[in-house]
Amino acid sequence: MSIIKLLSKKLKRNIFTTPSHNRIAYFSKQYKNFYEDDYSEIEGYDNLSDPKNSILMSETRTAEILNAGHSYYITQGATSGILSAMKALLNPNDSVLVARNCHKSVFNGLILTGANVDWFMPESNAEWGIYTQIDPKKLNSILDINNYKAFIMTSPTYEGVNSDIEQIAKICKSHKVYLIVDEAHGALNYFSNLLPKSAMEQGADVSILSLHKTAGALNQTAILNVSKNIQGIEERAFQNAVNIFETTSPSYPLLANIEACIQYLSSNKGKIQVDELFSDIIEFRNELTRFGIEFYDEKYHDSSKILLRKKGISGSALSDILFDKYDIEDEMTNSVSTLYLTGIGTTKSKLKNLQNALINVPVDSSFEFEKVEFQPFPLVKIQPVGTFNQKYDFVKKEDSVLKISNKLIMPYPPGIGLLYPGEAIQEWHLKYLDDNVEVIV
Repeated sequence: MSIIKLLSKKLKRNIFTTPSHNRIAYFSKQYKNFYEDDYSEIEGYDNLSDPKNSILMSETRTAEILNAGHSYYITQGATSGILSAMKALLNPNDSVLVARNCHKSVFNGLILTGANVDWFMPESNAEWGIYTQIDPKKLNSILDINNYKAFIMTSPTYEGVNSDIEQIAKICKSHKVYLIVDEAHGALNYFSNLLPKSAMEQGADVSILSLHKTAGALNQTAILNVSKNIQGIEERAFQNAVNIFETTSPSYPLLANIEACIQYLSSNKGKIQVDELFSDIIEFRNELTRFGIEFYDEKYHDSSKILLRKKGISGSALSDILFDKYDIEDEMTNSVSTLYLTGIGTTKSKLKNLQNALINVPVDSSFEFEKVEFQPFPLVKIQPVGTFNQKYDFVKKEDSVLKISNKLIMPYPPGIGLLYPGEAIQEWHLKYLDDNVEVIV
């Protein structure tokens, strides 16, 4: 089936994934027909690679709203923003500390910058099968004995766990380490008092927002925020880096969508809609707790990421039943829990459909959840930049332990690597490998 025919089917499924707008143009109704405004860099329409007029004015206004020194509009997703931030701050052979639950784009950024990585393991929760917060004390201990140019982390996580950025930022500043926060899933933190403070407000040097995940904007819309107080680097470095990764033909409808999204969310109407979303989620949760549904709800958690489990059934089995019988698609599942992403496009009726389906899923009273086992500390044998276009060979899986992988093993979503090229294969990895394993020779 062609893409055109595929899209013409008008999918009726209840989808709790990205993008969050639920195919409703809350703040950009005029962009249902992109062709009407699909210009290039024509006279009088400014230029994203060197903005001086309308685009610069819009980015400046957005930076004021987001408490940033500058906000760069990105039309190629948060991935492009992450690569730009790394390119602006990192040089070949710079040492960088990276939280292991970062998105794969950070690994790609390590290849592109030539920086050397040490991995930092975040805390984890085996009862739910997720990574949780960055421990500031552990981070401080590592920074005390190592010299790094930057620390890169994700907050909130894919499942909505926010770390204490304020404390982490203070620690990084005391060690003269740049703090880059992948805040792709945290756009609503800037617009709701019901969520933790934003990374910019808490002192991060750089943060990257994805607006389609929870904020209701279109796919590929993102923002790279640079702090007002960043030290030791010229602002132009970020524009130069953005220009490397951004297309020379950016979509003006997407740029307008970024602007409209931020203006809407910062308006009274937008803030009311965000508050209504959380009110609906609270009602949804209160009702379901009476039916054996448990919700992840630790300190700093973003409740728009509905992470739940039902007593008497595994996360994967629950996911299959909801998809096959009720046409409900989740964002991600593991053996224990299932994740449903929401945003300003999530209606009360959509939550009600999910609620009714969860109530009706049959369970086995004898079933018990198993704790999830997390990946071991990675053994980096070749730095990421040295793994690109390496010679490789195949060995049998049983003979691959401690050999150097040339393969990326990564479940998607969430895009977090279990094994990256250049790392030694450990016993734990074998269950994820094919019979013939690609190794560097």
